[in-house]
Amino acid sequence: MQAMVRKELKENRRSLLIWIGVMLGMIAIGAAEYSVVVEAGDAIMDLFESLPSVLAIGFGIDSIPVNTPIGYYVMMYLWYCIIAFTHAAVLGATIISKEERNRTAEFIFTKPFTRKDIITSKIIAAIVNIVIITLTALIGNLIMLVPQIEGGSILSEIATTLPSMFIVQILFLFIGLLFSAIFSSYGKALSFSALFVALSYFLMIIIKLIGTIDFLSVLTPFMYFTGTGLVENGISVFYILLAVVITVTAGYLTYSRYRGRDLHS
Repeated sequence: MQAMVRKELKENRRSLLIWIGVMLGMIAIGAAEYSVVVEAGDAIMDLFESLPSVLAIGFGIDSIPVNTPIGYYVMMYLWYCIIAFTHAAVLGATIISKEERNRTAEFIFTKPFTRKDIITSKIIAAIVNIVIITLTALIGNLIMLVPQIEGGSILSEIATTLPSMFIVQILFLFIGLLFSAIFSSYGKALSFSALFVALSYFLMIIIKLIGTIDFLSVLTPFMYFTGTGLVENGISVFYILLAVVITVTAGYLTYSRYRGRDLHS
C-alpha cells in the first residue's frame, strides 16, 4: 500500500503545487494589504460599512472590525477556507475517478490489489495533500502575516482556526469521494463537487444575511467553524461530531459503491 500511496502523491504533485501557490498568493496579498487597511483606520471602516450586507458577509467583513488584527485575520481566514475547501472537494472527486477518465481503471483495479486497498491508498494520499495545504496556510501566515502585526497577536486565533479548517477539508474531501462514487462520469463528479462548495458558501451568506434561520447552519460546512464563531466561542463540539458523522457516512458509502461498481476503462 505504501507504494500506491507514493504513486498517488507523485501523480498529484503538480496539482498540489498549484494549490500551494494559490494559498501562498492569497496570504501574500493579505499580508501586503494589512498595513494599508490598518493605517486607513476609520476611513476604511466607513467604506466597508457602506457596502451592501451581502457583500460584507461574502468578504468576511460583517462582524469583527477589519482594521484590528483579529478582524483582519478573520476576514482572511474565510478566503483561506474557500481555497482549501475547493481543493479538498476537487481532490476527492478526481483522485479515484481519474482512472476512468485516463482509461487506466482496468489496469489499476485488478490483482494483486483489492479495490479497498486501492481506494484506501488514494484516500491516504489525499489526506496527506490536505495536511500539506493546511501547513502551507500555517507557515505562510507565520512568515508573512504575523510579522506585519504590531501591538497585537493572532497566534491563538491561528491555533484555533487552522485545525478547524482541516476538519472541514476532510469533510469536503469525502463529499467529493462520494460524488465520484455516485457518478460514473469524471466531469459530473468534478462539477457536482465544485457546485457543492459554491452552494455551501452561498447558503452561508443567506443564513447570515437573514439572521433568523441559523438552524440551517448544519447544511453548510462553511458555518461549522466560522472565524467569528471560533474567536468568540471556540471550537464547537457539536460541529466536530457532525463533521465526523458526515465524513464517516460518506466514506462508508464510497467504499460500498465502489465494491460492486462496473468500472469503465
